[in-house]
Amino acid sequence: MTTPSLAALKEAYPQSQITMVVNQGTEDMVRDNPCLSEIIALEREPKKKPLAELVYQQRLIAHLRRKRFYLSIDFSGGDRGAILSWLSGAKQRIGYHPKKGKQWWWKKAFTQTVKTPGDNRHVVEHHLDAIRLLGINPPTNPLRFYWTPKDQETLSRILVQKGVEDRKPYMVIHPTSRWMFKTWRLDGYAQVIDHIQKNLGLTVIVTSSPDKKELDAINEIIKQCQTKPMDLSGQLNLKQLGCLIAGGKFFFGVDSAPMHIAAAVNTPVIALFGPSGDHMWGPWGEGHLVIKKDWPCRPCGQDGCQGSKISKCLMEITTDEVISGIETLLNPSLVTRHSSLI
Repeated sequence: MTTPSLAALKEAYPQSQITMVVNQGTEDMVRDNPCLSEIIALEREPKKKPLAELVYQQRLIAHLRRKRFYLSIDFSGGDRGAILSWLSGAKQRIGYHPKKGKQWWWKKAFTQTVKTPGDNRHVVEHHLDAIRLLGINPPTNPLRFYWTPKDQETLSRILVQKGVEDRKPYMVIHPTSRWMFKTWRLDGYAQVIDHIQKNLGLTVIVTSSPDKKELDAINEIIKQCQTKPMDLSGQLNLKQLGCLIAGGKFFFGVDSAPMHIAAAVNTPVIALFGPSGDHMWGPWGEGHLVIKKDWPCRPCGQDGCQGSKISKCLMEITTDEVISGIETLLNPSLVTRHSSLI
């Protein structure tokens, strides 16, 4: 979600060298991005001994200071990003307006802060506000996701091994999320898969992370299907997943990282939204479709209704609503930016 801001920085300062610090495990989201000169993945080893942790932190800070950064921008809004920004020694340090109770030390961490506009703007725009503080008027850049020919070759080999016919049109369904309360009804997914494969002439490829909860959900979905989708759940890394989604006719899923990857590779998205707000976290760009319930209680941001881990605003989206949305998405003339079915 920060890649439009990276592009805006590089366009404004073509000769700049940009280092990006990310949490370990998320590097593939920005690896191979031509805007970046370096990616630093923060180690988050919970069992690291205190002395080893101290040595690691000292080396990290020393590396940041050796770079002699002129500018630091913290997109995370968290304590660690603020501290690293300050310790980097950058002359100009931009972050978000401090949360309540942190004002006294955030004034030292940053030389400028972005005022939080509330929950009424997309997070991409919120990130771009940091760029605007530099006097730059950034264009509406798309999300970006890059991969290498080697990633594409690996995916092609996997598809051949799985028996996917070359050039046969397919679509990708990613039913799950790291937060399972964002997941729709499993029987609904099975019915949608059957409709697509029986009536729309597309092969369905199902994906997920290797997490056991997600794999169990995928197994239950496939068990309820009358047709047989291609199951690649837990078998692809982020780069391979991006390649796969890029070759699909469209992507169907919930509010999740793969949904944003789909938007970044210019594949039409149909997304189900429940407790999270699509106005902030919806697929960025043109030609996508959001299905949601127009209920006064959503978006609530809660982990299910009353903490139940079950979101009724998702569960009560009907299979017919989803199928209608998919058929609308397959007719691009009917879809505009931020279209939604309520």
